[in-house]
Amino acid sequence: MVNTVFDHYPTYAGFYVLTAAVLYSIQLYTDFLSCVTISQGVAGLFGIELMNNFNHPYFSTSIKEFWRRWHISLSEWLRDYVYIPLGGSRKGKIHKYKNLLITFAVSGIWHGGRWKFLFWGLMHAGYQIVGDLFYKPKNDILEKISLPAGSKLRKMLEMIVTSFLVTIVWIIFRAHSLKTGIKMIFSIFSVFNPWIFFDNSIFRLGLTQKEFEVLFLAIMILIGVSGLQEKGIKLRDWFNGQNTAVRWTIYLCGIWSIWIFGTYGYGFHASDFIYGGF
Repeated sequence: MVNTVFDHYPTYAGFYVLTAAVLYSIQLYTDFLSCVTISQGVAGLFGIELMNNFNHPYFSTSIKEFWRRWHISLSEWLRDYVYIPLGGSRKGKIHKYKNLLITFAVSGIWHGGRWKFLFWGLMHAGYQIVGDLFYKPKNDILEKISLPAGSKLRKMLEMIVTSFLVTIVWIIFRAHSLKTGIKMIFSIFSVFNPWIFFDNSIFRLGLTQKEFEVLFLAIMILIGVSGLQEKGIKLRDWFNGQNTAVRWTIYLCGIWSIWIFGTYGYGFHASDFIYGGF
């Protein structure tokens, strides 16, 4: 569905674009997380412990926090070798904002030598600058409407807003060009077509209703496991504490579920691995 919408714009607009953008943000995250997790597992077979490169970034309550959780190795490298050598935040806000713009411009160029990647990086810097400038008035407003810092409702709202902002610029990242990406974003706010969710239009873009149900279930499992990990509960440790029969039953069920619900053979292409290009 992501390919259908992004490859055939402007045939699709409005909620089509928003839905494809949300699915792309999930695809990108799970694609990259899977790559890192499998790499950690293979390295572990040889006694090598690799760092965690993701810390549930879509649970972030700000763009600044998002970059502390997303692609941690790259974020820390940019911090240590670009942002801090430039002066970091030591010389006042103006220099801090300039250094943020340069650092995220480098991040954009690292992803590819095209205008859309540079714009994507600068947008993330812009998000952080605006967030810093309006932090106090935003906090005061939320306090006045009974949403104090630390409240569950406020945290949930901040997570939704942060994920939405990240998803919007993922459109630029995925679009064929910067110009197309901006047009697609504009269509989200200018075209109102929610009926696509009720007339089965959404099921004619590459995923059937049953495939959507499998996708929804998979996402719920991912969120559930991630939520437990956020609380410090690691299922891997629980698995390791079980006897051989229980462990291998779980392993085999996992393998069988991939065979049943995964896409192999017809319709599967190794080139669909997004981060193979980076």
